[in-house]
Amino acid sequence: MAAELALFPLNHVLLPSMPLPLHIFEPRYRQMLRDVAAVSSGHGSFGVVALQRGNEAGGGGLPDVHRVGTVAEIVEVETNADGTSEVLAVGSRRFTVEALLADGAPYLRARVTYLDEPDGRVNDALTGLTRRLMTRYDAALMERTGRTTGAELPGDAAQLSFHLAARLPLGPLERQQLLADPDAGARLRRLVHLLRRETALLRSTGSIAVSPSVLRLAALPN
Repeated sequence: MAAELALFPLNHVLLPSMPLPLHIFEPRYRQMLRDVAAVSSGHGSFGVVALQRGNEAGGGGLPDVHRVGTVAEIVEVETNADGTSEVLAVGSRRFTVEALLADGAPYLRARVTYLDEPDGRVNDALTGLTRRLMTRYDAALMERTGRTTGAELPGDAAQLSFHLAARLPLGPLERQQLLADPDAGARLRRLVHLLRRETALLRSTGSIAVSPSVLRLAALPN
């Protein structure tokens, strides 16, 4: 399904079901919050796309963003006395950017196509393997830090793949590749390699990296 969507480019990859706290201070994004709320029964939503290079505020023209992003559903807005806002959003459905729109809006907008979440080639052996590998990673992390990455994993294959992707301390490019994978099966097979790699690194080097998604996130400034 095609639609037009307000976009928020960030140096961050938002995954479905994951939280996104934001501190909104720029006038254009204050306007975006007002605009998306005006066409919604709640606080509204916007799209989050990761920047491929540079930063969204630098230079002229349209920013260079990845084509696959995630809709951020706004669940809480707290407006401060100075007009800035603290926003909590949660990732929902994925989309592909078909075209960036230079339509005079103060913030970025795009024509997008929403993506389905097919399972692809998924079976009990694959989901069971990824769960066992996550348990091993958590066991290694517990040895080093006394904590694990989170609570019980979901049963749905697509949700499982996104939760696993969020729990690992991955860089933006690898997280974007997982977001862009066409189905849960492809994502889970990629995660098998990543889980084995991260567990081996943790056990061999003793270095600790914890994904921000499993901690209390500081609000990202716009």
